[in-house]
Amino acid sequence: MAEQSAFVAQKCTFEYARARAGLNWDKLFREMAFRQAVEKSRWEAFCYVLSDIGIILEGALRPHAAERELELAERMGRLFELCLLEHAIPDHRPEGWGDEIEAFKLRLAQAQLAAPRAPYDIGLTSGGRIYKVLPIHSNLTRFDRELVTNNIRFALCRFHEDMQRRLVPAAVVADLLTSAPAAHPAAPSGES
Repeated sequence: MAEQSAFVAQKCTFEYARARAGLNWDKLFREMAFRQAVEKSRWEAFCYVLSDIGIILEGALRPHAAERELELAERMGRLFELCLLEHAIPDHRPEGWGDEIEAFKLRLAQAQLAAPRAPYDIGLTSGGRIYKVLPIHSNLTRFDRELVTNNIRFALCRFHEDMQRRLVPAAVVADLLTSAPAAHPAAPSGES
């Protein structure tokens, strides 16, 4: 989950910023303020795409949960949390990822109330959110929401396609539901 989320998020934010900056992209990427804005955008995009990938994965695994769908959702929520907490908390989020972890758990609960949705529909969520945190001034991005969202949707469709080829859902569900959830990683010194 984390690897694919990082790939999609970074590819979308960096490529968009480079394209929007044009021929001066290398100069812009050397400016500290811009690099900080890219870093913030990259981390937020990672979280948003991770949420979408988690929903896509849950939809693929749910038919194999055999009356244990709530337990599957709980384990998926824990995986989401672990993917975020395996990295140091980004500077722009001193309060951590708690709000996004709770939002994902709620999203999972809502997703389980209906049949799994297509990845291109799921991508509307992170695409719209990523558009709002792009490191380019809104005066230059005002016509690009659809472009950014469709870029994410396309990448999620590609993830889904790869997942279907590589995933053995019954085995993954069996592993998720028989293994105990991992303990919370210790917070880096100075953090609670």
